[in-house]
Amino acid sequence: MEKQWIGCIQGNFRSGRPAGFKPEIIVLHSADGSLAEADILYNRPGALQSMHYAIGNNGKIHQYVEEADTAFHAGLVVNPSAGFIKQRPNTNPNFFSIGVALEAPMLGQHSAEQTAACSRLIREIADRWAIDLDAAHVLPHSAIRASVSCPGPVVDIAGIIRAALPDSAVNGLAGKHIVLLSRANLRIRASVAAPVVRVLDAGSKVEIVSFTAGDSVSGNGYWYQDKDGNFVWAGATDRPNPRALALANESDADTDTMISRVQTSAASGGGLAINRSRFRLPAGQFFTEKPKKDLIVLHFTAGSSAKSAFDTWVGDAQHIAAAYLVDVDGTVYEVFDPTQWAYHLGVKGFNGRLDQRSIAIEIANVGPLRPATDKPEVLNWWPPRRGQTEPFGTQYCDKSQTDKYVQTSYRGEQYFATFPPQQVQAIRLLLNDLCGRFAIPKTLPPKPKQFERDLDYFQDYSGIASHVNFRSDKWDIGPAFDWAALGIANAHSS
Repeated sequence: MEKQWIGCIQGNFRSGRPAGFKPEIIVLHSADGSLAEADILYNRPGALQSMHYAIGNNGKIHQYVEEADTAFHAGLVVNPSAGFIKQRPNTNPNFFSIGVALEAPMLGQHSAEQTAACSRLIREIADRWAIDLDAAHVLPHSAIRASVSCPGPVVDIAGIIRAALPDSAVNGLAGKHIVLLSRANLRIRASVAAPVVRVLDAGSKVEIVSFTAGDSVSGNGYWYQDKDGNFVWAGATDRPNPRALALANESDADTDTMISRVQTSAASGGGLAINRSRFRLPAGQFFTEKPKKDLIVLHFTAGSSAKSAFDTWVGDAQHIAAAYLVDVDGTVYEVFDPTQWAYHLGVKGFNGRLDQRSIAIEIANVGPLRPATDKPEVLNWWPPRRGQTEPFGTQYCDKSQTDKYVQTSYRGEQYFATFPPQQVQAIRLLLNDLCGRFAIPKTLPPKPKQFERDLDYFQDYSGIASHVNFRSDKWDIGPAFDWAALGIANAHSS
């Protein structure tokens, strides 16, 4: 869209963004005057104020600071209500935000031209920086600094967000269904203050016609509208991102699977299919801040399926989860956005720092096996036999099925379940994708350390590791995994 470059005097903005920050939210302000006055203010020596953009009543857009640079527009934090800000209490919000000011209205109401231009602008910014168009990511200045009324109650931010959403997304949901992952209120408006029509139980299937941006709950501001005109918060459903559901292929959307295919090079062995709906963790059960990632940690579920792991995470107040699940058939499930984080290592003394900078991959595998006490030719995994309390009572395989286990001595156990080839292949593709997307070194730990715990080494290690490198009481992912099939070299010891 058309913008007029005005620029900003040195000292009123900062070139670049420190510490690898990038735009993650859009903050709306009132310009407290005319567009011409904003042009003067941001170029006044010593003003220490700037915006990336300001929008006039006629819809004209002026740009003062490049989006990759830091504007001085929201640096003072006072009793913030925005969850994104509260999660970063010691970080200047200017570092990860884009500031947009609206010229003061002439007749007490912002013009249609101005709000339409604002919607188009934030849509363009959101597309450029992969920012979600919802109330958690497009917010008023007052959500950061409660002592100001900015941009004021006359600015319909929810309406601006709605208009910014692509028509195909808003209108492409008629006849599709969502399933509730937890109990949820069905309300007459997209607001937690709206009257409740009725309470829907977990597992309820709801036919929907559209969605909208409303009150943000646990970082998700999307609400589905059902065919009766009522609203349910999207974060309580198996489809927390309505835009992705609306834009999915019709054949995919009518199932409980929504797959995106990540294209990889021919050398990587083809495409990677990622299911982003089947095991999607509701908002509020992981942390929405987006720290820099330089580490991938592999786990196994100590269970027989991806679902068994997911079921332990849903409803857990401790925010324990992995960003990805890889099932025994090679299906890859994205549980939450890998730019965000949850606890998965269980290492004390680091205040979550290791969890924040790492992406966890949980692999469906039962782990260590033991010969049955009454049938030595049978290998059991850890659940007790029904009606008993002794562990390792559930049959896994016979010793004659040598493709299902590896016999080797490791951390007190002698037998470990193998990983099917299709699962190993999916892990290889997923690692290739994540290392490429996040610029994570595609290396395994040095061979002397690959199966050892060494926190002094691994607290600063960048690359691919496994849970055993951080905990001496774990086996995952262990010696039975076909590490050579990943085609990834070991890092050199230093």
